[in-house]
Parts: sequence; structure tokens; C-alpha cells
Amino acid sequence: MNILTSIRHVAGATLLLAGLAGPALAADDLRIDDAWKAALVDQHGVLTEKQHAQVNAIAYGAAAALLCDGIDIDADKVAVAVTGVLADGPKELSEDEELARYTDIMLTLGTAKGILLAEGALHKAEFCANAADEKAKKPADTFWK
Repeated sequence: MNILTSIRHVAGATLLLAGLAGPALAADDLRIDDAWKAALVDQHGVLTEKQHAQVNAIAYGAAAALLCDGIDIDADKVAVAVTGVLADGPKELSEDEELARYTDIMLTLGTAKGILLAEGALHKAEFCANAADEKAKKPADTFWK
């Protein structure tokens, strides 16, 4: 399994958010599994599956932009996406609950970016090749310029 496919598994979030009980990932999948598991503790209910995928896609885009030549983050796309995730929460939250939700989301985004930076740095050639391939095949689906 290549790193991009593996990232999509995390971005789907179902496997990990649903009790971390999915099939074991292959030993050579280039993932830091324990870090992902720790990052997802107590995240149930903070983000929908779609929002979690969006946050992971943003984190992946940011990590690739930092690690890979020829890939630049599109700050406007990121701003729109993050604002959308933050704004699309439960309407009945108090101000304190909403602030806690925003904080959880931003910490999740930063943590995902950090883990992806670590995974990408450990396997930079493959990580950047996959990012370049993704950019070439589906530029509208990325957070890159």
C-alpha cells in the first residue's frame, strides 16, 4: 500500500474513529500507527466523518507543501475549508462548548499535519512522488496552487 492510499484510509476516518478496530495495517505501510491512534482518542463526535477527512486532507496538503519541491499550499483554499469545518458544527452548543470544539478541531489539524510531516520526512521520496502524482491527477481536489 502506498502512502497516499494509506492517507486516504486515515482521511476516511471510519476505520480509526470506529473504535480503532479495523483490519490491522500492514507493517510496511509507512504509517506511524500509534501516533494516529493517540491523536484520535476522544475525538468521537467532534467532527463528522466528512469533516475529519477534510481536516486530514488539509494536513496532508500542508505537510506536502513543506516537504516537497514544486508543491505550494493554497492559503485561500485552506481558509475556506477550515472555516467551513468550524462553522458546520452543532447549533445548540454554548459559547464555551463551541470554543472547546474549535480548539479540538485546530489541535486535530495541527496533530495530523505533524504526524504527516513525520511520516513524509521518514519516507520523503515516496511521499513527495505520491503528492506530485496527486497534484497532477486531481489538482482541483488538493489544497495546492
